[in-house]
Amino acid sequence: LTDLPGELLELILCCDVLGAADIGRVSCTCRRLREACQPRGKVWRERFRLRWPSLLKYYSQTDNVSWFEEYKARHNAGLEAQRIVASFSKRFFSEHVPCDGFSDIETLGCPSHFFEDELMCILSMEGR
Repeated sequence: LTDLPGELLELILCCDVLGAADIGRVSCTCRRLREACQPRGKVWRERFRLRWPSLLKYYSQTDNVSWFEEYKARHNAGLEAQRIVASFSKRFFSEHVPCDGFSDIETLGCPSHFFEDELMCILSMEGR
């Protein structure tokens, strides 16, 4: 695998069969594969695009983005959004919603479009 040309290695790593965990494991094996999976490179950008295609509109081609960090931030925002939504029924089961009821959403510390995207994913899940 490490003897393959860089372009071919990149194409393999961008394959939609591989997940983020797979890319993380591959990048831990040796320096050559770690460099192929660099945070600002095509591999993590492709992971981000495959997982959340609607979010690419918030980035321009000229942005110097750490796609690995963006992937982690969006993933963590999704986990937090799911936790918050799961707590809604317990907190808002009464007719009165407290004024500070949504303060945890306002203090997430991630781009709002990450949270909005996760809410849309939750709404479009089957059986919800």
